[in-house]
Amino acid sequence: MKLRASIVDVETTGLNPATDEVVELALVLFSFDPRTGGGIEVLEEYSGLRDPGRPIPPGATRAHGITDDDVRGRQLDEARIRSILARSHCLIAHNAAFDRPFVERLFPEAKRLPWLCSMDGIDWRARGHASKGLQQLLAAHGIAPGSAHRALDDARATLRLLATAQPEGQTYLAGLMARLHQK
Repeated sequence: MKLRASIVDVETTGLNPATDEVVELALVLFSFDPRTGGGIEVLEEYSGLRDPGRPIPPGATRAHGITDDDVRGRQLDEARIRSILARSHCLIAHNAAFDRPFVERLFPEAKRLPWLCSMDGIDWRARGHASKGLQQLLAAHGIAPGSAHRALDDARATLRLLATAQPEGQTYLAGLMARLHQK
């Protein structure tokens, strides 16, 4: 039986989920074999911009490239996001400690789903990587990142990273899913 999960990524006005706002949200819903982490099939992708209702600080724009003009008057497709969340068995983010509170504030139903972190849920250092940052891991695995710090490109790149086979033959996704069953 295949499971469904969604890779989630957000871009924001800052680092504090209590006071900062989401300006971009992306989800990549996919199915896979939970035993092997293989057989990955992308079922749906969503990316949307959101007007935070206040100016985006210059430091945030430097990080993700999203400007006030990009988001002016824009709203997320909440029905579509809720549909993707409803079809997901779990959510995965590369740095879930950051993404999760932003997503759960906008979509409280995300609290009912297990969250996995591809940054902290895999022992990257034990696998010979000096950094667990997404861009560094992508480079180390020969994966083209797309536009770094844009939500959909980062979500797609995270899925490609998780689909990579480890030396013992198992994908990183299978190892991450094993953590879900240990909880």
